[in-house]
Amino acid sequence: MASPISRLFLGLGVLGAILLAPLSSSGQRPQPGGQTGGLSTNSITSFGTGGMRRASLMVMVYDPSGQPLDLALITIEPVGGGQLGQATAESGRAEFDGIVSGSYSVVVVCPGYEKARQSVDIDAAGAMLTIVLRPLPNPASSGASGPPAMPVLAPKVQKLVTKALDALRAGKPDVARAPLEEAYRRAPGHPYINFLYGVYSSRTNDWPAAESYWQRALSIFPNHVPSLLFLSDALLRENRSVEAVPYLHRAVEAAPTAWRAHALLAQALLNEHQYDDAVHEADRAFELGKTQAAGVRLLQARALLAQGNKERAIAVLQSELHDRPDDSAAHKMLDWLRAPAVPTPAPVAAPAAPVPPPPSNAAPPKPLPLRPR
Repeated sequence: MASPISRLFLGLGVLGAILLAPLSSSGQRPQPGGQTGGLSTNSITSFGTGGMRRASLMVMVYDPSGQPLDLALITIEPVGGGQLGQATAESGRAEFDGIVSGSYSVVVVCPGYEKARQSVDIDAAGAMLTIVLRPLPNPASSGASGPPAMPVLAPKVQKLVTKALDALRAGKPDVARAPLEEAYRRAPGHPYINFLYGVYSSRTNDWPAAESYWQRALSIFPNHVPSLLFLSDALLRENRSVEAVPYLHRAVEAAPTAWRAHALLAQALLNEHQYDDAVHEADRAFELGKTQAAGVRLLQARALLAQGNKERAIAVLQSELHDRPDDSAAHKMLDWLRAPAVPTPAPVAAPAAPVPPPPSNAAPPKPLPLRPR
């Protein structure tokens, strides 16, 4: 049986649609700019036409050699603070749609590279932002310790991976198989190729194989966040929360601002009756994801109810229904919490047993002696 959080919004179908986010169909890859200071010069290019109020932002992330970075976590923040959207770069790219024109900050975090923050002004035509990350200092020369960088794919293998990725996004695993097999033949030890093979296996309902490929990806690159999340989601579907918790702690540590990792961890902790920690992780997931994480509030309400905090659970469900009036699950849970308690009826005393008549052959009762007058 699928875990409740998977059924709500983190099942492989939705989770895959997020982590395998649609990429731009634009043509040639822009070349990154020259390096200055802590970051290279980032190019911002307007694209598209039209006077729509909402636009799109394409973010592309590369290393100094021009190779795309697959593990980069990209966050868009309004100037006043908060979080507008978040995505993991696939083939070094992520696209955000429906953005209101204005000024934003784009924050990029990737293991093995320095954190980048870049301002961008988005008008009605949209924008394209290219960021080149600078690697962290070599631990051998600086004495510092840091996470390893994702191995770089050769250009030919990268093309095969992109072709397989496009087919998986389109829901065509049969089309993805050939380029994926060729990519695996050329680079069997690359964590991202093993991750994609796991996604392919899950799409063909070969879950043991999917788990095996995600485990292999993590044995090569222990902090590969997509593999950690997909594997954890699969374990939760099989009610193996105890096994999922360590992977989710690793995902939270590797990507502390990824709300989906906190949401899945909240589900696993709730399953294990760790209600205080489940409430904390659900709070953090909603704090990071905002409207993107609206569905997590149902999980939050369940954890609060298990904790004994009925009043706050009702308040959380009311907030959920304010933002998503069509959430039938939240409606049902709120109605159940508001329903008046049915009084327990008092026990009814059993009727006294009737006195049985005397047997037919019983002697008649003796007459009472007469008292003298």
